[in-house]
Amino acid sequence: MKKSTPPLLKSKERTLIESIQRFFIVPNKTILLLTILLSLSPFLFAYQHPPDSLLIKDYSYLKKKVYSNATDSIVAIPYVQAYLYKAKTEKDTFKIVDGFYFSSGIIQDEKISEKYVDSMLLFSKNLTTKKYPAFAYHCKASIEYDKGYFKKAFDLFLKTNEAAEKYGNTNLFYASKKSIGILKSRIGENETALKAFKECLNYYESNKSTKPWYYLITLFALSDSYNLNKKLDSATIINRLGYKESILFKNEPFKYYFTLNEGINQYDKKNYIAAKDSLSKALEEFNTNGDTGNLSMGYFFYGKTLTALGEKDKAINAHIKVDSIFQEIAMIMPNNRENYEILIEHYKKKGDQDNQLKYIERLIAVDSTLHTNYRYLIKNVVQNYDTPRLLAEKQEIIDNLEQGSQKSYTIIIVLLIISTLLFMLWIINHYKQKRYKKRFESLYNKQNITNTVNKPIISEEKISLNIPKESIEDILKSLDAFETKQEYLKSNLSIHILAKGFGTNSKYLSKVINTYKKKSFNYYINDLRIDHTVNRLKSDSKFRNYTIKAIAREVGFNTTDAFSKAFYKRNGIHPSYFIKELEKQTNN
Repeated sequence: MKKSTPPLLKSKERTLIESIQRFFIVPNKTILLLTILLSLSPFLFAYQHPPDSLLIKDYSYLKKKVYSNATDSIVAIPYVQAYLYKAKTEKDTFKIVDGFYFSSGIIQDEKISEKYVDSMLLFSKNLTTKKYPAFAYHCKASIEYDKGYFKKAFDLFLKTNEAAEKYGNTNLFYASKKSIGILKSRIGENETALKAFKECLNYYESNKSTKPWYYLITLFALSDSYNLNKKLDSATIINRLGYKESILFKNEPFKYYFTLNEGINQYDKKNYIAAKDSLSKALEEFNTNGDTGNLSMGYFFYGKTLTALGEKDKAINAHIKVDSIFQEIAMIMPNNRENYEILIEHYKKKGDQDNQLKYIERLIAVDSTLHTNYRYLIKNVVQNYDTPRLLAEKQEIIDNLEQGSQKSYTIIIVLLIISTLLFMLWIINHYKQKRYKKRFESLYNKQNITNTVNKPIISEEKISLNIPKESIEDILKSLDAFETKQEYLKSNLSIHILAKGFGTNSKYLSKVINTYKKKSFNYYINDLRIDHTVNRLKSDSKFRNYTIKAIAREVGFNTTDAFSKAFYKRNGIHPSYFIKELEKQTNN
């Protein structure tokens, strides 16, 4: 199972202009309706009258104050109010859109913040500047991305890309291109995503001194994409570079993201010791910096690594932590649903139906979330547990738990039936053994059958075979000699070969054997061989030590199966049983 590209990273050190990712979807309004809503809401400060002392300040002063107080909204709000009020008074659409952007970044309420972004879109649609409307599209796309509405995000990033290219905003062009690449990675378009990340890196590498954050983000996405494209050595090179560059640009916390990627990379290389070491270091960092998304990814691969190292109990604990994170943030990568498959199989093998049922229900919830978030874009996720099967298995477990006593009763009935059948089989076998024993004793006490026969009387009735009397007499004499010399022990005998040896034809020979021996040629030969076998087994202890296969070949049979069938047909018992009982008689 391959991981998907982790979500866009968020850093405590990102500036206001970089903090554009929001939550919760709000439909677009018309300008008039949005203006009414903004004016009526007590929380939307933008339309409140700012202090007169700030209205005399220029835009650059107010903007500077907004940025310098970005982390303290109470202090920043008056400056944003003044900025927007001036822009509205002067009917400067560009500045109005800027004011909405500042408002979206300052306000703490995420729903209201998104309304300001919606205002940015509405007021900037007719602008044709380098910044707008491209930047407004980008802000809205980031919000939709964070909410999991990937189709909307994808469409908005495309609009960002088109507008940025059209009006020469190179930085925004590559920012949107990178975001499109991340979305492509999420739906398995790994080759085209890799191409996009390479192009973005070429741009950000030449501007890394001024845009170090975007440079590091792109390195992170590129290393992940190399991994997804199974170019593991290339991924390792990028991870090492990213680790060093994080330190160089004094963003040391970021190095742990490359440590995480390299841990996953080492897992895919089957270097499990190295993978465990890297993942442990990354987990230690993510447990303190609050990045729960990448923390869950780390624990997922940490669990798989421990399983590969034979540390199954610790591995299950890691997978349980992935579940606990999902319960907290309700966000999971598509392929990480395997985490629940692992837990379900673990408790299924242990016979722990309570936990098995719990994680089946959790997986159903995960699939519902994935379906909602990826219903437009996701192409294929290998699912060992599809929803119908999960529901069926869940119901089966519930039925088993609720009908335990009934199941026990059913088991008892089944066991009684089986016991009865076994008893009946024992009785049948008992009588069968008695019958075999009786047949053995009859065969054992029977005097040895001699192979020579008395000269048969050739009656007139038998002469009516339309065979000359002299020919009949010759064939019978030949058969007598054939039996005396035990030539029937030769393998591959056929009526044609024997007739030729007797100086007659197979038709005459067949008629004589049928008439005077009362059997067909094949039965005649087989009976001679079986009688010989019985006599020899009774008299030759060494012969009894032969395998059935060796005995069969010794008396002329080509296969063990043919010998056993002929022996049973002649005597009513199998040769193995006859030999075993002979040994008992000898020992007695």
